[in-house]
Amino acid sequence: MAIDLTDKVCLITGADEGIGFGLVKGFAKRGARVAAGLLDADSSAERIAPALALQMDVTQQAQIDAAVAQVVAKFGRIDVLVNNAGTYPRQAIDEMSFADWAAMRDVNLDGTWRCCLAVIPHMKKQGSGVVINTGSITLRWGPPELAHYQSTKGGIVGLTRGMARDLGRYGVRVNCLHYGAVQTEGEMRLRDADDRNLAGIEARQCLPGRLTPETVEPTVAFFASDESGDVTGQCLTVDRGWMHD
Repeated sequence: MAIDLTDKVCLITGADEGIGFGLVKGFAKRGARVAAGLLDADSSAERIAPALALQMDVTQQAQIDAAVAQVVAKFGRIDVLVNNAGTYPRQAIDEMSFADWAAMRDVNLDGTWRCCLAVIPHMKKQGSGVVINTGSITLRWGPPELAHYQSTKGGIVGLTRGMARDLGRYGVRVNCLHYGAVQTEGEMRLRDADDRNLAGIEARQCLPGRLTPETVEPTVAFFASDESGDVTGQCLTVDRGWMHD
């Protein structure tokens, strides 16, 4: 049976491209009423249709609050928040400044917290809601030049579990997905810059073939749906068996 998101009001951040864009399109096909958080809403509005295009830089609380207010004004509630926005520039730990460290945290960890902060009052008031955070398999793998990235993703695991405990009594579920190497526009830019970082991806996986936004979307949809109603405080790895021990 197909996963049904009919009339679910879903806000997806970082939807300009990649996984976020794929989720917007996939959720809309499942019947959801989708709002897309975008770094550049003006240029992305047409291709993101029929989703509601929202200007939403996750480092800016005012933009986040305004976007959430637009969602609630248009649809009357907010059922699902997918915290997809993130960044991952590579840099050795002994070469980064505190500003570099803080910039990564500002988007990945603080940005996730800001978005949660904006939607929680609405979810508590309606007595239901789902938050899906984005982790990473790098927490288990420990690749070079990503210590700051891994640290933010570790923080997201803690945030997920703490929120699930705090918000469960209000009917709000919070889970996290650890993606493997998803083939996106961002990855292709990385390939152009440093091909060694992407060599042999399939060889590390149990299953052949690459993860794509379209192949991970059904798992995210399951966590957003009522079918996963007993699941909260969990972190699921979606990586075609890359980390299988």
